[in-house]
Amino acid sequence: MLDFARSARAPRIRWGRDVSAMNDRPSLTDIERENATLRQRVAELEKAQAKLEALCSVSTAFIAFFDRNGVVQEMFPTLVIPAEMTRNARGRHLTSVVREDYIERCAEVIRESLAKQTILNIEYPVTFRDRHMWIQAACKPFTDDTVLWVGRDVTAQRQLASAQAELRDFQALADSAPDGVCLASQEGAVFYANQAFRAMTGHGDGTVEKRLFDLYAEEQEQLSGIMQRCFEHGSWQGTLRLAQHDGGIMPCQVSMVLLAGQAGRPPALATIARDLTPLHEAERERLALQEQVIQAQQAALRELSTPLVPLAEGVVAMPLIGSLDMTRAQQAMEKLLDGIVQHQFHTAILDVTGVKNVDAESADALLRIARAARLLGAHLVLTGIGSDTAQTLVELDVDLAGITTHGTLQSGIAHALAPRARRPRGHANGAPASPARLRPLA
Repeated sequence: MLDFARSARAPRIRWGRDVSAMNDRPSLTDIERENATLRQRVAELEKAQAKLEALCSVSTAFIAFFDRNGVVQEMFPTLVIPAEMTRNARGRHLTSVVREDYIERCAEVIRESLAKQTILNIEYPVTFRDRHMWIQAACKPFTDDTVLWVGRDVTAQRQLASAQAELRDFQALADSAPDGVCLASQEGAVFYANQAFRAMTGHGDGTVEKRLFDLYAEEQEQLSGIMQRCFEHGSWQGTLRLAQHDGGIMPCQVSMVLLAGQAGRPPALATIARDLTPLHEAERERLALQEQVIQAQQAALRELSTPLVPLAEGVVAMPLIGSLDMTRAQQAMEKLLDGIVQHQFHTAILDVTGVKNVDAESADALLRIARAARLLGAHLVLTGIGSDTAQTLVELDVDLAGITTHGTLQSGIAHALAPRARRPRGHANGAPASPARLRPLA
């Protein structure tokens, strides 16, 4: 009994320990409750992951995690990064997309961000899908060895900033240019004019309210044709007249250049106008000075071509060289008559050795000079008549009555200085002057 009782008690004691041990283990209810909590947590994480993926999917940014060496740990699909690219992105390095000269800068930003546990920014160029873009990125520490890298495409902003800078440079250049510059629409409406052009038109700030047809004095049809040619061929150059506010007309050298429309903007015309008034005035001054020089040269030539050479008291010689037209004959006659009156010459030797192509006009001029000299009481001796000149005078039936003729200047001078030169006028070579009409040479 005792043994039984002992044996009976013994198992009871062991059973008690087993029950106590079982009481220390989680119950099925606890496990189910913990599983339910974990499932709820997983659902929350999946829901958060879905929200994150949905948020990233509509983002235009580049979102990824990099380690301190610049190697991609994870990349999220976005509007600019397709899902298939993110699946193959793990393990790729910055060098795969970043331009070579910016790789070290990006790596330095990652290291500095991790070291200082701060957010840093950088702009860098990349080549993506055969496109060259500029990315502005924010680098934020995520763990001790990884960073969150969020970048966005700022190519358009940089291009806009560059275009604005170029526009500012253009405006500064145009406003300081001495030539007039204006921009007009395809219809000719002016929407920009620099200071020089505003001053040239005289309209001031009101110039931008005008049309090219209002500013130039050319016919509208002509100006429309010029603008059309510019739009067809890209440029045009020529001279136009600028109609000024005060009613004046300014001649201008005009260059028109077509500005192609970009980003939805319509094409426009850039017009550069240069005032030709100073050039025209300088040209007029040059022509006036040239005319003065020509007149002075002509006066000098007249003095040289019709010289009076006193040979003795009362005797003068005038050699003629070149052609003898009406103007030249008039000059020679005026100078000879002035000399006869001023110096009381009684004999004048007119040498035509240097005169070529004696024609009817030249012969008539010689006769008029002889008659004018005779009216003043002087006797005219004509020298230098060669065979060609004599033949011409005969063919023209020129009457040389009252004119003493000699073949050479030397013989004419000898005649004028000889005592017989004082015989009654009308004698040639000492013979009566009745047969004064020349006959054809045998």
